[in-house]
Amino acid sequence: MRSEHVFACHFVGIHSVLMIVFALAVANLGLGFALAVALDRFPILSFTGIRRNANGGANSSASALPGSLEELSTEPADKWSQMLLAAEVDAKSQTEQLLWIIKLDTASRRERLIELDRALLKNSPAPEIAEAFEQDIESFSEQVDRWIIEVEPEKEQAGAIGNALEELLLDLAVQLRSCPESDEAEGGTGVARRLEAAIHLLNALRDRTDALLCRLLTKEDRLHSVADRHRTFGEKGTFTHLGLAALFDEWWHDDPDHVRLVSVVVLDLDAFSLYSSQVGAFYADKSLNRLGDLLHSLLRKDRGFDRVARYSGQRFLLFMGDTSSKNAAKGAERVRQSIEAASFKLGNESYRITCSVGVVEVGKDEGPDQFLLRAEAAVNAAKDAGRNRGFVDAADGPVAIRLPSFGVADQCIELDDDPAT
Repeated sequence: MRSEHVFACHFVGIHSVLMIVFALAVANLGLGFALAVALDRFPILSFTGIRRNANGGANSSASALPGSLEELSTEPADKWSQMLLAAEVDAKSQTEQLLWIIKLDTASRRERLIELDRALLKNSPAPEIAEAFEQDIESFSEQVDRWIIEVEPEKEQAGAIGNALEELLLDLAVQLRSCPESDEAEGGTGVARRLEAAIHLLNALRDRTDALLCRLLTKEDRLHSVADRHRTFGEKGTFTHLGLAALFDEWWHDDPDHVRLVSVVVLDLDAFSLYSSQVGAFYADKSLNRLGDLLHSLLRKDRGFDRVARYSGQRFLLFMGDTSSKNAAKGAERVRQSIEAASFKLGNESYRITCSVGVVEVGKDEGPDQFLLRAEAAVNAAKDAGRNRGFVDAADGPVAIRLPSFGVADQCIELDDDPAT
């Protein structure tokens, strides 16, 4: 049953609420910006609660909440209804509905900022870009305030997920209010820097919202009810965060005793924030899409069960079914060398991207919380060792992958100027 609830539009009380939490939230400001700017080091890895055996039973769905989408914001009420309908979303609780709206709205706003960033690269007047940017930030800040009001009465029923959502929105509200105002003396460079920081902030919001949606849908055993468009994307069928969680869930449903081997490879692009600032957010996104295509071309066709996921930010995850950590490490090293051998051409400039790799074999009694933390530790070990290398954890902690060169051929990846690609 579709849940409905009356969303309050009044701003009375919001500023006093924010003042109460401001002292605590501002303490997290530095951490929040660091997370947004440096997601290549500390991404969100969470499939909390994924079913590990077929006998666990389905978790009970959240009970429906009363109300309607009217007055969700100053936008027309039917805008949000149409957005959810067009996105094939059938939310079962008010909290889920709000998470989907945040996810979809964030994607729309992110595209808008990327358009501004691209216009700046095309030499549009910096003052005009700065004015449009400030209007977008002000609009988003007001929207977040309304979301904070709405999530408060839902916390008790939503439990830990509701509390996490409120914390996310409060942190976001503080960070939006801390965005520096325009300074004409900065010119285009200053505007570009503020656009980049805001896009990173939206990237973090997108990834954290996906993680919360994943937790909620896993808890209610509804991962497979999500429309395909939210589980995969692109012509190659790259898995999203939600799609990857559903893949693990299905794998263990078919193999409740964990008889079959499974290994996981996490690829974290090195210094991608710097690369993004060099080419702009539009071409950084295009580079990630091209990398996804490259990963698909490197999958084994003759054996195993390999899948590619764009997990969060600039992180990719390879699901390697029926594969030991030893064989997964070989495959991961070939992938790393292939990425290292690729150049990205934009105009007359060529750029190189490298990645740090973490490989783990999933233990028989391990759940996602355990093996993803081990994968994270392996990636961090590769970062600490100098980046552009791989580490494997076969159960005794991260160990450097030491394999000879596979002699992969160099290749040039064109980043043309066609916005449709």
